[in-house]
Amino acid sequence: MILLLRSGGGSRPDYPYPVQTFNDQGREHLPPGQTYDFYNSNPPTSGPHGPAVDWGVHDQPVAREALVHSMEHGGVVIVYDCAAGAPLDDAQCQALSDQLAAVVNSNLSNRKLVLVVPYAGLEHRIALTAWRTLDTLDELDAARIQAFIDAYERLFNPEGL
Repeated sequence: MILLLRSGGGSRPDYPYPVQTFNDQGREHLPPGQTYDFYNSNPPTSGPHGPAVDWGVHDQPVAREALVHSMEHGGVVIVYDCAAGAPLDDAQCQALSDQLAAVVNSNLSNRKLVLVVPYAGLEHRIALTAWRTLDTLDELDAARIQAFIDAYERLFNPEGL
C-alpha cells in the first residue's frame, strides 16, 4: 500500500512538499553480497538490507541494499539518474552531480547523515529518501532538498547509531 501525503508529509509539518510514504518492509539484515528484489518502492525506502555505505558523495552506483541500511540508521539518501526524463549530456550530468555534492558536503560539515549516489532506473531525475519516505524531483531544487534533509534526517534510527 502506498500513501501519498501532502502538506507536511503527515508527521512532518515542517516539510511542505508532497511525499509518498510506504509500508515498512522490515529491517532484516542480509549477508554481504545478497540482493533483495521485492522492495515496494523505487528507490527502496525500507526492507531487507546489506552492509551500510559511508555517508558522503559517491561517484559510482551503490547496491540498493546498502542504501536501505543507511536509511535504517537515520540517514537521508539522495539518488539521481541523468537518463531519467529528457537525458542529460555528460556536461549537464556532471553539473547536476556537482550541485548535489555541494548540498551533501554542506550537510556533512554540519554532521548530518546524508549521502548522494547515481542510481539507474528512476522515473524522475532526483529521488530523496528516508525510512518509508520518498520525494521526487524532475530538476534540482536545493532548497527543497535541504528541507527534506532537515525534516527527515535522524527521524528513524531504531538501532540508535
